[in-house]
Amino acid sequence: MSQRRIGIVSDSHGCVYNIECMVKKAPEVVCWIHAGDYCEDAEILAAYAGVPVYSVRGNNDLYAYQKPDCRDVAVDGVIITVIHGHQWYDNRLKKLIELGKNHQASLVVFGHTHCQMLEKREKILIVNPGSISLPRDGKTGTYAVGTIDNSTLVGVQLYEL
Repeated sequence: MSQRRIGIVSDSHGCVYNIECMVKKAPEVVCWIHAGDYCEDAEILAAYAGVPVYSVRGNNDLYAYQKPDCRDVAVDGVIITVIHGHQWYDNRLKKLIELGKNHQASLVVFGHTHCQMLEKREKILIVNPGSISLPRDGKTGTYAVGTIDNSTLVGVQLYEL
């Protein structure tokens, strides 16, 4: 099995131009994960990227009843748990780790804060790609790309438009 990449994005808030720029700049990926807030942008992302997009509902997705609040995505045997993260304000990191353990995930992806984060805790990589449209960390729009090699998550790289 060869190396495969997954795109990770969150909080797109309808900014189609930045989605298009992200797809053009990002390395080739086998799928994208959208961690909520304008999860309907996942359909636009899928059209631009030509690969599957897996999304969850965020706090600004009030009418996206068909989307789950949390989901698991498996790529080459690596389990990725995705949640927007607005559900928890207190002890968010601790709860994300617990979620990852409960789902036997190697990677937990969340959004909501609009700030990039990459941290490994208890053998689980926790990633927030920030926001592709409205970053709150002084950047121009952010996303991430994870790499899987031989059914093992080898890392995640954070990117800025």
